[in-house]
Amino acid sequence: MILNDVMDEVGAQLDTITGLRVWDYPPNKITPPAAIVAYPDSIGFDETYGRGSDRITLPVLVVVGKVSDRASRKDLAVYCDGAGTSSIKAVLEAGSYTAFDTIRVTSIDFDVVTISGVDYAAALFDVDIFGQGS
Repeated sequence: MILNDVMDEVGAQLDTITGLRVWDYPPNKITPPAAIVAYPDSIGFDETYGRGSDRITLPVLVVVGKVSDRASRKDLAVYCDGAGTSSIKAVLEAGSYTAFDTIRVTSIDFDVVTISGVDYAAALFDVDIFGQGS
């Protein structure tokens, strides 16, 4: 797998969600609601025999309004649903990809993130990706 291609394809698939602004790299500024395909903490090589497959756990960060806005909870919830046209899990897992073989959203952590001095309500999705070793 080529990391750049993986991040591009995940970003392109997220871009199919209506109203969600998507960056396939960590930006300096955002306008919510936004999804950011971040760099993985690590890449696992040789998950199967020889160079059979590699594994990436790719973080996808979704930010909505200010954490102090009551509407932020409702806005964030639609992206965290397990199904539906705005579900990060459903949209990513329904995609067709060439840069890797399988994708599965395994978990969500909730947090407050600060971007350009603004605190946003956020959900961090762990996206487990397997593909051919290169």
